[in-house]
Amino acid sequence: MPNSKDFQWDFRPETYWDNALSGLANIKGEQRRRMVEGALRTGKFELLPPSFLSDDLSHDERRFRGAMHPTLLGGEFLPEYLSDEVEIARLSLDTTTWDVYQVRAQTDADGRIHYRVVDEDESWENGLIRVSPESSEKPLTFGEMVSFIDNIEIGDWEGNFTNGLRDEYYFLGKKFGEKLEELINFVRVSSLYYTELESWYDAEALEWYSARLAEFGLEKLD
Repeated sequence: MPNSKDFQWDFRPETYWDNALSGLANIKGEQRRRMVEGALRTGKFELLPPSFLSDDLSHDERRFRGAMHPTLLGGEFLPEYLSDEVEIARLSLDTTTWDVYQVRAQTDADGRIHYRVVDEDESWENGLIRVSPESSEKPLTFGEMVSFIDNIEIGDWEGNFTNGLRDEYYFLGKKFGEKLEELINFVRVSSLYYTELESWYDAEALEWYSARLAEFGLEKLD
């Protein structure tokens, strides 16, 4: 596990709604999201076409982007948002189609926050994805969000979720010449609300890599 002292473990967003971030949080497409993040960092946000900032693309826009390259469709087929629902974190996988798992939050009539994780394969709708906690009175702290992501369960798959994704794709890809180091950046965890999530899981990926090198008796590449 990365050193928690290097992170703001107790950081808690004041809200997932009613702020400047909530207008951008629900952009489904992974590549569109990355372009928006880049534009925000470089001060070129106003140059983005309006369609890049919408939650969904139209059917024609998706077909056009898919014809250019399938990676441009990653996340674009995530399920519709429920009323008042917002993305608070996402896990994007460096696959051919950039598969996305999306952590969403929604409030009920009493103001309690409910959570779910959705993907583009209808796993949530089929009852295959389980999360903990399912709800809370306040937004999760950074530490609670890390625990939430680590403990996502799909079907009968248990254990650290992000490391499990790396393991699964490594063993599936070995027969195609998959290299262990190619999976260090396989899972990207990001959030507009928890800006340290990406750094945390980058550190976790390096620990995973070192552990698997030792386990398999492999040598680290220079």
